[in-house]
Amino acid sequence: MPHRSIHGGARRRPAFTLVEVLVALTTLGIGLLGLSASAMLVTRMVGDGSRLTVAATVAAARLETLRALPCAVATSGSTVTRGIEERWTVAPIGAPTAPSAVEIELSVSYRLRSVPRADSSRTQRFRGALPCR
Repeated sequence: MPHRSIHGGARRRPAFTLVEVLVALTTLGIGLLGLSASAMLVTRMVGDGSRLTVAATVAAARLETLRALPCAVATSGSTVTRGIEERWTVAPIGAPTAPSAVEIELSVSYRLRSVPRADSSRTQRFRGALPCR
């Protein structure tokens, strides 16, 4: 014979109390806020990674442009390409009138989006030598 309560009904099923529901909702809300803050940070970091990729691409293109020029024509300069500031210097190696190679120093500067301060720019520097043709 099934057990009956004093009120004559079937046994009461366990349920959540109002306090337990409020604690669970508060915990869920805090977790969702943390998740959304992390998602925003990851989005900014991905944006900064794409800026670094653009800067590296701009630097590679500048080096290829300088490589294609005869040594006598390659000169120092600066420009802004796709929001990336480029500066490069070209110095002859060997006799100035007939260098055997040129030394290239290239820097690319770009702003990070994840750092909302005045010092949010980063600079990558490259240095190398190109043989003269």
